[in-house]
Amino acid sequence: MDVFVGIDGGGTKTRAMAVTKDGRLLVDLTAEGSNVNRYGWEPTQRSLSDLFGKIRAVLKEDEAVVSVYLGLAGIDREQERQRMNEWVRSQWPDAHVRVGHDALPALVAASGESKGIVLIAGTGSIAFGVNEAGETCRVGGWGYLIGDEGSGYDIGKRALIAIMRSYDGRGPSTLLTKKILTRYGLQDVPDLIPLVYSECYSRERMAELARVVMDAALEGDLVSSLLLADATVHLCELVEVLLRRLKFESRQIPLVVTGGLFHPGSMLTERIRARLEPEVRVVTSKHPPVVGALLLAQQQSGKIAAEEFQQLIRTLEQ
Repeated sequence: MDVFVGIDGGGTKTRAMAVTKDGRLLVDLTAEGSNVNRYGWEPTQRSLSDLFGKIRAVLKEDEAVVSVYLGLAGIDREQERQRMNEWVRSQWPDAHVRVGHDALPALVAASGESKGIVLIAGTGSIAFGVNEAGETCRVGGWGYLIGDEGSGYDIGKRALIAIMRSYDGRGPSTLLTKKILTRYGLQDVPDLIPLVYSECYSRERMAELARVVMDAALEGDLVSSLLLADATVHLCELVEVLLRRLKFESRQIPLVVTGGLFHPGSMLTERIRARLEPEVRVVTSKHPPVVGALLLAQQQSGKIAAEEFQQLIRTLEQ
């Protein structure tokens, strides 16, 4: 029985699935992130090797992995992709193997198409596009120090800056002060300093404040509304650059929005839709990106029929 492996590796976590040709889910695993720029090559490869071992452990004698697709964050340059491709092929010498950008599985999972744009906004932010000719381009995703505008981290940082400005009398009062102090169990604004500058205060914790900003905006906080307006401009700018560079032949191409900022009911989704449609068709996915990685694995193998993949999708939805 042929087995397909799809892996979605981001900066925070990696998810791997293995399914049989008839759509039977063998394993669904989660591990730490697999961005080589963040974790380094050896730790990333150790983590992936551990996932591969767990997948092999569930295979029966009559089951064999025939295709593996990995969508990995941090693999943007051809040299990096080639290096990772060669290593993964050494782990799966008898399978079709491909390593690509982690945005492509998200696009395929949401739209069922391999052309369009995917906008990822979580802790970081990046946009990736593929046009009808197969040409690709990415914009953003340069990390929290020199990029990631409009991301959860960026919004969270700006929220804390707004609180400090308000405390100093350099900026307007904001509901964010009370909400964020309450969130952290603090009494006064200066108490934020030892927390924010401590080693345990991660980028992910900073990014979580974006949800607080959205809540405050819904309650009418002007500062929060302005922060989200700025984030919308930055995120839409990523997409607009891709539209110019890739010169899509058709209108209403799918724009898949994914990541923590685009949770159900997110006001950012509606703001982006209002700004960019009808140039694009904003799509949210009910399938995680790892499903797109599975679809890409089956496509590159040429060994599974469309109806069999639909059975796979139905299995994963259960």
